Amino acid sequence: MSINGFLDQNPFVRIVIPYALGIIAHLYVHIPGIVCVAAVCLFLLLAVFFYRRQLSMRFGWVTGFVLFVSLCAMGFATAQLADKPPVPHDVNNYKCNYRACVTNTPSEGERAYKVDLQVEAVKVFGEWQNFDTKIVATIIKDSLARQLKAGQTIIFFSKIDSLNAPKNPFGFDYSQYLQLNGVQGSIFLNQGEWQIANESVRGIRQLALNMRQKLVDILRNAGLSGNEFGLASTLVLGYKNSIDAEVKQAYMNAGAMHVLAVSGMHVGIVCSVLEFLMTLLGGRILLTLKRVIIILLLWAYAFITGLSPSVLRATVMFSFVMFARLINREMSIYNSLAASAFMLLCFDPSLLFKASFQLSYAAVTGIVFFQPRITRLIRVRNKPLRYIWELTAVSFAAQISTLPFCLYYFERTPVYFWMSNIIVSPGAAVMIFLTMTLLAVSPVASLTKIVGYVTSAFAKAMNFVVMSIANLPFSTIENRYISVFQALLVAIAIISATIWIINHKPWGLTAALCSILLFIIPISANKLSACNVHAINVYYSPKSPSVQFVDGLRSYWTCNLYADNKKINTLVKGGNYMWNSLSFEKISPEYHVPSGQISFEKGFFKFCGINGLLIDGSTQPFEFSKADTLDLLIVTSEPAIKARQMPKNLSFRTVVIDASVPPWIMKDWERKFSKCQIHNVKKAGAFIWRLD
Repeated sequence: MSINGFLDQNPFVRIVIPYALGIIAHLYVHIPGIVCVAAVCLFLLLAVFFYRRQLSMRFGWVTGFVLFVSLCAMGFATAQLADKPPVPHDVNNYKCNYRACVTNTPSEGERAYKVDLQVEAVKVFGEWQNFDTKIVATIIKDSLARQLKAGQTIIFFSKIDSLNAPKNPFGFDYSQYLQLNGVQGSIFLNQGEWQIANESVRGIRQLALNMRQKLVDILRNAGLSGNEFGLASTLVLGYKNSIDAEVKQAYMNAGAMHVLAVSGMHVGIVCSVLEFLMTLLGGRILLTLKRVIIILLLWAYAFITGLSPSVLRATVMFSFVMFARLINREMSIYNSLAASAFMLLCFDPSLLFKASFQLSYAAVTGIVFFQPRITRLIRVRNKPLRYIWELTAVSFAAQISTLPFCLYYFERTPVYFWMSNIIVSPGAAVMIFLTMTLLAVSPVASLTKIVGYVTSAFAKAMNFVVMSIANLPFSTIENRYISVFQALLVAIAIISATIWIINHKPWGLTAALCSILLFIIPISANKLSACNVHAINVYYSPKSPSVQFVDGLRSYWTCNLYADNKKINTLVKGGNYMWNSLSFEKISPEYHVPSGQISFEKGFFKFCGINGLLIDGSTQPFEFSKADTLDLLIVTSEPAIKARQMPKNLSFRTVVIDASVPPWIMKDWERKFSKCQIHNVKKAGAFIWRLD
């Protein structure tokens, strides 16, 4: 099928692509909202004008082009109007009284709760004034914090902190992620700094979240606990606060993380079960009513899962499919996907930048397109083996289509994803059935105990299998941090190679090879140029000071290289990728390399002609025989010597105070070396000094 033929059969694809491009353009170009709306109206009028003029075939593309630009402008205008201004500087410089609505179920941590707040008003000169902004709050645990529910109104007295840029020049930009999701600030609330002003719940989503919390309590009271309770509540209700980080990591390493996010697969299972139950009521009798009931029950399921964006996406898509059947029309799955994406982006343009949104649509599109073609590669006649092969094909299809996103967002790519999905996919269906049965029989104590025991045992077995697969040798491949452009090149290579394989278009192979070359060449060039690079870096790491000496393709670190003796410390991994280091090792205060490029002696170091001193918790007081000026002083952790104990005849050109140094000690060192160039890592971010 040609591209034009595909677009004619799937008109919403024509709509959603330019609309999404307009939303993306909004990130880079700023135009007043009224101008955007005027542009949309103008281009739509032009499109109608050209269409009514019925241009000749030679100029027929003009109408399509104007419509394309109109949809781009519409996406731009929607994103512009949905934008919220950042927290004003004159407000966040001092503490104020604020009134806010709790917009999600509080997430419980070890010492505090995390919650999203929609700030609605600020008290200025004794009067409440409108103030519209979204923030994230960390609230210290106490008896009052345990009473927090979604939809309640609270009043707090605090300063709203602006979202700061990342402190290190690599890794995930969490502040940008929050901003793309409409968050403009953050706060930290101690006991006594806030109170619940109104316990009544507001908003349909808040009501849904509280309903979900009641169902979560039913599962907890039914005897489920630990990771078994965490799996059941996460898999069926989308409640992610009760599953251990270790189990989450195991599902990620095994390539089964999608099971822990209620999404299209879960809604699809529920839809299939509902369709099966409806067939039990009799063939085609009241067929229209049955399909209406299925749509209503799907939305009821979306409601009890808290109306999360992933569930809404899937529910909208399946509702389109069921509605098409309702009016006796078969709708293309691609058109259903595009229509649901367009509808969601109209309500919330920021969804386009969420990893879950991108992965969800990429995975479903990939499964629909690649799975039948992969299945046909091997014809299996045995029914059980054919079922296993089809599940394996689904896994490969989803992995192919989501590869660019996985390389960009995640630290590692699972190797045994095909193996885990053979077990996890049917296992998830059984878990959904058992958990929903448990919720249904919860009023009957005797049945609750039996079903609860079976559900817990099955969840335990499922967790055991996934963790066993995750612990197999070479279960993951470490990913290199790549840019958006590189991720786009991977996507182009996959699409072009697919066109070449299916349609035998020579340009498809050419485009795929060019994309791969453009992806590889910069990496290889960086490796070659890195041979002559030398640098001293002090990274932002409040808990463990991390200093890196870059010597070409080799790096030396003063911190622990491995987080748990198995995987590389995330900070070390990021620093090594940034500088293209092929080998790395830990150094100690008494360290010498054979080449003599770097050496330490009682904290004093020499590296590439730079003389410096590193002071940490093990540095002993010392005397200096003659006056001298060193290039660099690095102060880390809680120094064993005090600033006033430093020899008066020793000075430094640059002083770096690490983020691991306690604030009261920082002040002493800043006062001591006030005449020097001081870099405070906690305030200014990582210290990067290239020596070439």
